[in-house]
Amino acid sequence: MTHARDGVRAMASRARRAARASSSQSSSEVVLDNGSSKEDARYTWRGHDVHYERSGDVNAAKHVVFLHGFGVGTFHYRAQLEELADAGACVWALDLCGQGDSWPRDDDAVKELHAQKFQYSIDTWRDQVDHFLRDVVGRSSYVAGNSLGGYLATYVSATSPELVRGLILMNATPFWAFVPNDENSLGYRLAPWKGSLPVPKWVSTPFKAYWDSFRSAENVSGLLGLVYASKSRIDEDLVRRIIAPTNNPNALSAFCSVVWSPKSKMSFDEMLSVLAASDIPVALVYGKEDPWVVPLWGQRLKRAVPRADYYEISPGGHCPAHECPASTNSIIDQWTTYCEAGCVGAPPSGSSDGSGRLIQGNPRNIFEKIDAFRASMG
Repeated sequence: MTHARDGVRAMASRARRAARASSSQSSSEVVLDNGSSKEDARYTWRGHDVHYERSGDVNAAKHVVFLHGFGVGTFHYRAQLEELADAGACVWALDLCGQGDSWPRDDDAVKELHAQKFQYSIDTWRDQVDHFLRDVVGRSSYVAGNSLGGYLATYVSATSPELVRGLILMNATPFWAFVPNDENSLGYRLAPWKGSLPVPKWVSTPFKAYWDSFRSAENVSGLLGLVYASKSRIDEDLVRRIIAPTNNPNALSAFCSVVWSPKSKMSFDEMLSVLAASDIPVALVYGKEDPWVVPLWGQRLKRAVPRADYYEISPGGHCPAHECPASTNSIIDQWTTYCEAGCVGAPPSGSSDGSGRLIQGNPRNIFEKIDAFRASMG
């Protein structure tokens, strides 16, 4: 694999970082003894005070950008920010708008978002990630996403391949939203609201009736328990960090907008078709015991992009980067190093602790075999 496109942007990189610094509203950076640094920063994008974290040397050859799942944030990637940076990568984690710690900067911004009919949609987040990679990170990077973040990472890879050095999907959700994107479709025409701000009262009022119970510590813990294979990773700190953003005064509006905003302009299958025709390296790093994005979905993705390297971590659930950080980090470190060397020879066989293994992704039970058969029949 060639990385000549990085050289084309080398000089522009410094200008972009300067622009990032001038647009950041606040930034806390600590320079370490080994010359690397840690940064907790913010910048303005479409009326939002966007939060991100970075760890490692900005001049590192290898940059890895992590995109989180729904309802979490950069805190879900603390182990990656620490351990992968120690291994020599520059690691970034971004909070999506209306998630984590990225929210409208003030009341005037909220009014402007209302006037613009802003949507917390999958296409808005795609645009945000594109901007972050292009104008903040400023170079082609390995983009890693979990769940919703995996959907977004795939979307950006399909629409802005020049920004993606490699794609890492961790139990990526293969679907998002309910309202069709096609304006001529019956579903789109029948939807009484398309998620654009401000939220109509007939939506916000009933949602508010159960909002507090939805974001309660008991409910959050229960939902995590449904998708985590490693229950010991569900502690009070994680629950507290997930609940904290829901206290933002704009949180209910953002949640309503997310639920009602249309699907992406490009379907996930269309994204995979584009990806399959590209030369972007792909790694699937999946928790085997995920009860939601079950192995069948990983197998479908492997069939769509046959060159993808499929790693399965067991025991592991829906959030392998947080549940099984040592295994996940080992695979990502080895696999990105393999890609940096031109993807020559066999890919890494798995994690150093033995929990993650490179597999072929063949169907193993009757349901998976039926799914594979149906796919083969077109």
